[in-house]
Amino acid sequence: MIIDLRHYSSHEPVAASVCVAGAGPAGIALALELAGKGIDVVLLESGGHGYESDTQALYEGDVVGDANTDVASSRLREFGGTSGHWTGLCAPLDPIDFEARPGVPHSGWPISRTDLDPYYAKAQPYLQLGPFDYTFADWKARLDEPALPLDPAMVGDAVYQQSPPTRFAETYWDPIEENPHIRCFLHANLIDIALKDDAVDHCEFSTLEGGTLRVRAETYVIACGGIENARILLNCDTQRAGGIGNENDLVGRYFMDHLNCEVGTVLFADETIDLSLYNEVVEADGTAMQVGLKLPFDIMRREQLLNNTAFLVPQYENTTFSNDFRGHGWVSFSAIVKAFAHGQKPDRFAENYCNAVEDADTIAVGIYRHVMRPFAAKGLALAAKLRQDAEQSPNPASRVYLVEDTDPFGWRRIALDWRIAPSDLLSLRRTHELIGAAIGAAGLGRVNVGITEPPDLDVVYTGYHHIGTTRMSDAPKTGVVDRNCRVHSVKNLYMAGSSVFTTAGTANPTLTIVALAARLADHLAGIVTVPVTATGARSIGKS
Repeated sequence: MIIDLRHYSSHEPVAASVCVAGAGPAGIALALELAGKGIDVVLLESGGHGYESDTQALYEGDVVGDANTDVASSRLREFGGTSGHWTGLCAPLDPIDFEARPGVPHSGWPISRTDLDPYYAKAQPYLQLGPFDYTFADWKARLDEPALPLDPAMVGDAVYQQSPPTRFAETYWDPIEENPHIRCFLHANLIDIALKDDAVDHCEFSTLEGGTLRVRAETYVIACGGIENARILLNCDTQRAGGIGNENDLVGRYFMDHLNCEVGTVLFADETIDLSLYNEVVEADGTAMQVGLKLPFDIMRREQLLNNTAFLVPQYENTTFSNDFRGHGWVSFSAIVKAFAHGQKPDRFAENYCNAVEDADTIAVGIYRHVMRPFAAKGLALAAKLRQDAEQSPNPASRVYLVEDTDPFGWRRIALDWRIAPSDLLSLRRTHELIGAAIGAAGLGRVNVGITEPPDLDVVYTGYHHIGTTRMSDAPKTGVVDRNCRVHSVKNLYMAGSSVFTTAGTANPTLTIVALAARLADHLAGIVTVPVTATGARSIGKS
């Protein structure tokens, strides 16, 4: 059942076994998993079914650290969350990402990759992916395109699967609406978490128009994104100074993003080298994927390097086939064109239109090249750029914190102090050097390393991946939540989403977000004791 809180007439509190705030990929997957076990869920979403400027404005804040990022348009405050504009690239975190690694301070999850493997398998269908198999050797014989003849002891091929991408608002609206164990309230903004002793007693929600709702549950989950999860805990400071879960000043700290950059160039000795395997999306047995280059884990450990997958972007002799126009403006322009082509109104039309106008010159180049490509030959692949979302090391000084400016609910807005360590880029530089050594050893060419020493941090842009602000650790002094995602100091409050990541790895986070949600559902199913009704609809009296 989906209910718009703006039109909800009852003033009675509602109750459920589990209350989930946030209907993005984490919240929706968690609600569906719990409902599948017969557990009564109240799911609450700040936005509506689509983009609304007044609700989206609640995300506004300041950027005070590295400036090549964003805190407002990078997120979507609506049913389906930021899946409304993600690109769909998926891979699990690597086993090394969970390890406490020498040379990577503050690394080491309290769980391992094997703990997540069963839930990665569950997450694949949610994102409309193929089988849970990311081993290149398993796919190689089924791919038509040849791999580069590189020594696997020096560098290997990394598989990422490509989601359509799944738009959770479109794909899971009906399953949520039709599920008898789920009540989803739209336009319900979390405005207070009320504690009683060491547990949550109830949560308060409000519409922008002033309508309110009180929810009581046995267990509460905050699934509002890597920035907003921290903002919620920090703002709930009337009962606990500094905010809920912030006894050790960790909420909002260890903010990470992926280092999005296209830097470094492979110069090939033989201009007839076939790069088709590495040129955007390929397909095998109906599974779409992208393939990049990755160092073996033993080399990462020995060299004390951060994780990275380098994708090759061919630079053809004919510049008509260059995709250097594919910036944010092109993405917005493409979204508008695709919507009109399907007879639909574009999502976030005003925002995308402004992005397109700002990049009108590069969009004109892109249109011209697309028109001309059917009539032109690519020519030789003279080189390939190295594109990546490289791992950022966890840093307690990289953080989200509150400022004095407030939103319409009186909640303080945030400032993002994103800090990239020069050592992060030096790690990427060394990674490129080692890839270059493998390419040279194979007689294929050489790599022109594009990262300077000392590094220029301005080459790095946001991956729009907000990670790590309520990090997972067995010890309260080093993390906000435990291995089951429960806030250490609150018995029945859990966090879901990328905010619980201890390290970021190099994989896009959505698959891991959904896998962790499925794992959390299993954990909650083992501890929930509130009786479940036949319909899943229960209410309690006024308090």
